[in-house]
Amino acid sequence: MNKIFIIISLISLIFISCEDTAPGDYIENYIVEALLIVDEPIQGISVIKTQPIFEKYIHDSAFVRNAIVEINHNNLNYKLKFRNKEDGKVGYFLDDQTILVEPNTTYNLKITLPNGKVITGSTTTPNRIQWTKKAKDYIQYPIDSLKLPATDTIAWTKASGIDFYLVSVTCLDTLEYGKYLDPPTAEKNRRIWRPFRQDRFYREITSISPIANTQSTIVWDIFRWYGLQEVRIYAPDWNYLRWFIQAQARQELDPLLSSLEGAYGYFGSTSVIKDTSFLIKNQP
Repeated sequence: MNKIFIIISLISLIFISCEDTAPGDYIENYIVEALLIVDEPIQGISVIKTQPIFEKYIHDSAFVRNAIVEINHNNLNYKLKFRNKEDGKVGYFLDDQTILVEPNTTYNLKITLPNGKVITGSTTTPNRIQWTKKAKDYIQYPIDSLKLPATDTIAWTKASGIDFYLVSVTCLDTLEYGKYLDPPTAEKNRRIWRPFRQDRFYREITSISPIANTQSTIVWDIFRWYGLQEVRIYAPDWNYLRWFIQAQARQELDPLLSSLEGAYGYFGSTSVIKDTSFLIKNQP
C-alpha cells in the first residue's frame, strides 16, 4: 500500500512539474492617438503605454508625459508640450494656438520615447467641406407617434479623395430643456427611452456613424437625448477612418491596420463642419 502511495505521489509531482508556469512576462507596447483637424490648433495627441494584465489598470498612469513629440510640414518643425487634464484637453499640444492645421497639406509626426524608441507617421489633410443643406433649427420627434413625418435630410460638399464621412450628433445640454424655448420655461431635459436600444452606448451623449455619401437622412435612432444638439460632419483621411472602424464599429485592434511605425494607433486628419439643432419632445 505504501509503495502504491509513493508511486502515485511521484507521478503527481511529474505532472505538476510539467504544467505551464503562470503568465508573468510582460512586453511593453505603445498606442498613439493623434488627430489633426483642419482650421483648428494642434492638440489632444496622446501617447499611451500598455500595462500588465495582472496589475490593476490605472488610465492616468498609462500616459507617457515626457516624450519628445514633433510635427513638421513645409520645412516647419513644431515641438509639442504635454498638458494634464486639469489644464484642458489631456495630451500633447502646440502652445501657439494661433497656428491652425492647413488643408491639403502633408504633416509628419515623430515621437521619441524616454527609452530612445522612435514612432513615426504621416497624414495629408483633406480639403475643407461646406454645408449645402443644414438641419432645421427645431426638429419634432415625432410630431405624431402613430404617423411619422417625412424624414428631413442634411447635405454637404464632397472632399477630394474622401469616400466615407462620419455623421455625429451630440446632446449639448442633458439637464436644461425649457430655457431654449421661446418663450423660455423651467422644463428639464430627459433621455429618450427605447426598450430596444438599452445597449452599451445608451448612456453616451454622442452618436456617430460612417456614411458613404455626402447627404444623410435624419434618422431618429441617432438621438439619445432631447434638447439642444450639435451635428458634425467629419471628412476623415484613410488613417483616421481605419482607426474609427476598428475602435468604434468592431471594437478590435488589428496591428496590420495601424498607420504608425513603431507603435499601434493612428496619425490622421479630418475636416469638420458643425451646426446646432433643437430636438423637441412629443410628450413631457
